[in-house]
Parts: sequence; structure tokens; C-alpha cells
Amino acid sequence: MNEQRTRTIGGWFRDRRIRTKIWLVYMPLLLIPFLILGYAGNAVYSNAIVDKTAKSFADNSGLIISRLNGMLGNVESSANMLSLNLNRAISAHPDSSADFNLARYTAITTQISLALLVFPDVDSAVFIDTSGRVYASHPKLEEKRPPDSDAIYAELDATNGINLWLPMQRRDYWVTDEQTPVLTAGKKIIDIQTGRTLGVLLLNLKESRLSAVLRTMNAEPSARYLIVDEGGSVVSASRDDALLRSVEDAELASWIKEHDDATSIRSIQREQMLLTIRSFPMLGWKLASVTPLSALTTDLTQIKLTLAIVAGLCLLLATIGVTYLSQWIARPIIRLAKSMKGFQEGDLDERLVIDSKDELGLFAAGFNEMIRRMKGLLANIKVEQKQKREYELALIQSQIKPHFLYNTLDVIYALSEMGRIKDVQRTTKALADFYRLTLNQGREMITIEQEVRLVQDYLAIQHIRYSDVFTYSIDVDPGIMPHPILKLTLQPLIENAIYHGLKLKREPGRLLIRGYRSRGLIVLEVTDDGVGIPGEKLPALLRPPADPSEEKEGSFGLRNVNERIRLSFGEQYGLAIASEPGRGTTVTVTLPSVEKNGVTTDD
Repeated sequence: MNEQRTRTIGGWFRDRRIRTKIWLVYMPLLLIPFLILGYAGNAVYSNAIVDKTAKSFADNSGLIISRLNGMLGNVESSANMLSLNLNRAISAHPDSSADFNLARYTAITTQISLALLVFPDVDSAVFIDTSGRVYASHPKLEEKRPPDSDAIYAELDATNGINLWLPMQRRDYWVTDEQTPVLTAGKKIIDIQTGRTLGVLLLNLKESRLSAVLRTMNAEPSARYLIVDEGGSVVSASRDDALLRSVEDAELASWIKEHDDATSIRSIQREQMLLTIRSFPMLGWKLASVTPLSALTTDLTQIKLTLAIVAGLCLLLATIGVTYLSQWIARPIIRLAKSMKGFQEGDLDERLVIDSKDELGLFAAGFNEMIRRMKGLLANIKVEQKQKREYELALIQSQIKPHFLYNTLDVIYALSEMGRIKDVQRTTKALADFYRLTLNQGREMITIEQEVRLVQDYLAIQHIRYSDVFTYSIDVDPGIMPHPILKLTLQPLIENAIYHGLKLKREPGRLLIRGYRSRGLIVLEVTDDGVGIPGEKLPALLRPPADPSEEKEGSFGLRNVNERIRLSFGEQYGLAIASEPGRGTTVTVTLPSVEKNGVTTDD
């Protein structure tokens, strides 16, 4: 096997041109080392940068999560501290009347303000007692009561006093800035002595505090961090354009959903990206980073440019060397190859002109004599092929004429059996007119106008017998009437439609013959609404059977018409059959648009 492969490669190299052989030997020796060195260096350096960056992002993500966990822990610690302090403040100033209790209000707001001083990560806080009174760290938070405050109160009241985190959202109530999203921790305040509910506490953490951490701890300017919740929405990001919306890129969103702690390189929006993700178990969030690989490998541009310059210089030197060797060694052979190329392309009128008396001169003389003999042989083959086509066409036509005559005589016989003497006379007259046009002084090619007359005579014959089986109409564009067509092209198609389509139908059918010009071609259609043909049988209708004894009458006529057209006009013309069982069949004839003088038109 190896010996055969080596022999094949050697034969291929032997058949190359001299200049190509020089290039194939000289260029690889020069360029391959540079290409290997450049590719290996680029791959190793790129992989090292990507691996180092991926590890750096993974470590950095761990630090970010630790910082965010600390912030969230401060919020929960603030809630726990306020739970105790509010117990003392409320017990010291009980709500004894429906009037505003200034001492109680001052005590509660003072505890809230002290908690915010101790835990600066908390932006604002609100306490709602069981009477619905609001005590806040800022008067603005007390101005507006939300329509769903009862639902929020009920959700917190249903807990046993644990901290409950509400989703990151923008709100126009219980916040100091309506445009800034906030993350809210809620807690039910319970009297530690009696266990009764004192109210609910809400602590707000601005999203800007989270995104500030993402931006501050992002060492790569082109990278962006996203914090995504369980529903796939971005709750915080180093860039504000994606905040509180689903991850825009579907592939990125799918990757984030499927992974908890992973690193991968993916194509995001037609750009290679380094993706890292770490889980954020405290709130069920995930921290993801997205970094363009192109930004990580910017230093490779200078290396690639240097390699490209070196390779270009090598290519230039190699080109100069190949050109010199070609002129010195291969010029006579190249001139001979250029002359022979014309012969390969089919131009048998050129001759090799080499005046020398050496081996090349002898070769040129022998080659010129061979071309002269080939031209003579080709001329003889063309004559023989033309005669063969004419014999085949005559044989097929002789098969069609008796085929039609037998069927027509059957019609006349049937009419006479039924005693329809007038119909016999009209049928005989139509048959005479039909054969008068068919004989046509022995010519096989007639005009479409004459073919239409043949069809009209034939349909007159068939309609006399099958008047209750079908009706017919003929619609042929007068502009195509002068164009040539083979005699008896449409008649076998119409006969097949009647006997194998309409006759088998349980109710009267319709036959339509159309002719028109389309895209520079002549198109004739025979359409019936008969029983149709199963789809699996259509390909076999125009294909000769393996056993001639199995030839069916319907397919015989169709196949003969198709073969006659292809023999006369070319392989690209002929019949096409479209049928649907129960709906009918359409047989389309495609012919070239040829004028009377035989020149194809351009319309």
C-alpha cells in the first residue's frame, strides 16, 4: 500500500510543469520552517495568555464574591442589630394612642440612623409597625405608601423572623433615588419578651454598590462582569446597559444557565470570548465574566507582523530565484507547453512551430501529423453519428404511426358496432384528414399550427365515441404557431390522457391543451383532471423497461415522444410529467424557440 502511494505521488510530481517542480522543491524548504516557528510560537503564547487570564479571572471572581458576601452579610448584621435595638426602643415608648408619638418616632429613627452609621453599605432603612406607621432613615422614604405594601408586609409577616431578600428592582417608594435599582433585605421584628409581631424592617442596598465592586476589581478594561439571578436576569453589571434585563445573547444565556463553576472559550456574537462563571450561593446568583480573546492577544500583533515581513521577503527572494531558473532551464519546454495548451482546449487548427532539428523539433513534426489525422477521424465520426440519429428517429416514428392507427380503427369499429353511421363517416373523414397531414410528403418536422390541426382531427374522432367521458379545449398562443415541432408529438399525450386518465374516472372530465412561450422556450401542456398517476410510478414512465416484454401501452407512447424530441432537438428538451392521484395529470413538452430558418430566438 505504501509503495503504491509513493508511486502515485511520484507520478503526480513527474507530471507537473518545470516551473511548478522548482517551486515545489524550493519554496517548502524556505517557508515551512518559518511557518512552523510562527504557528507554534503563536499557539504557545496565545494558550499561555488565555490560561493565565482564565486563572486570574477565576481568582478575581472569588475575591469579588467574598467582597459581595461581606456586603450582604453587613446588611443582615444590620437587620439583626436593629431587631434588638428596635425591641428596646419600642418597649420604652409603647404606642398608647392613635396620635403621633414624637418620642417613639425619635427613638426608632435614631436607632435606624445609628445602624446606617455602623453599616455604611446599607443605603436606607424603613420600619413599618403593626399600625402601618412608617419610620425611615430619610423623610423622603415616608412620603409615599406603595399600593402593594400590604402584600410585602404579609410576605414578611409570614416568616419567623429570618432575613428575607427581595429581588433587585427599581421602585418609586421606600427608596432615596427612584432611578437606582436596590436590593432589599426584609425582616419581621418580633418582641423578644412576648413573641408578638412589632412590625417589619426593610434595608436597601443600592445596586451601584455592587457594580462599583465589579468595576473596581476588574483588571481587564475590555472584560465585563455580570451577576445573573436564577431567572436569567442581570441584577448587577460592570456596565449599566444590561441591567435588570435578560442576558441578550442566547448562547451566553444558555451557557450561564448550564454551568456553575466553569471556564470556556465560546463564539459570542461572532467573536471569540473567554467566559468564566462562579456560583453565588447566598442568593442563588452567578457571577460571570466575558472577555474578548482579541483583547488578550493584542501583543501577538507585533509578532505576526514581523513574521509576515520575513515571510514576504523570503517569498520575494524565492520568486526571483524561480524566475531565473525558469528562464535558464525551462524556457524552451515552457514555450512548447503553451503551444500544446491550445490543442488541449480543442483548437485543432494550431500547429507547433519549432524550427530546431533536435528532439523537440522531431516531436513537433510528429504531433502536427497526429492532429491532421485526428481532424479527419472526427469528421468521419460526426457523419456516422448524424446517420445513426436519423435511423433511430425513423425507427421510433415507425413505431408510433401504427400504434395510433390501431387505436383509431378500434374507434371506427366500435362506432359501426353501435350503428352510428354518421359518426363512422365523420370519424373516417377526420382520420383521412389526420393522415393527410401526418404523411406531409414524408417530412417529419411540421409547424405547431399543423400539429394543432392534427390534434383537432384526433379529438374530433375521440369525442364522437367518448362524448360522455370528457370535454376539451385548445388554447395555443398564435405567436408560436410558425415554430417547428415533430409530427405526432401531442397526439400520443392526448391519447394517454383519455385512455388512462379520463376514461377511468367515474364522472365526465376535462382535457386542456395549452401552448405558450416562456423564458425563450416553447412550452406545450396537456392537462386532464382524470384519476392521476401514483408518485412512485412517475419516474418509470419515461425510462425504458429492463424487459421489453413488460412495456406498457401508456408508457410506450410517452417514452417514444420523449426520445424523438431529445434525438431531434437535444438532451435538454423533452417531456416532464406532474400528477396527483385523484386530481389529474399534466404532461409538459419543452421545445427550443426556433424560427422557420432554424435559428434559435433570444426572447
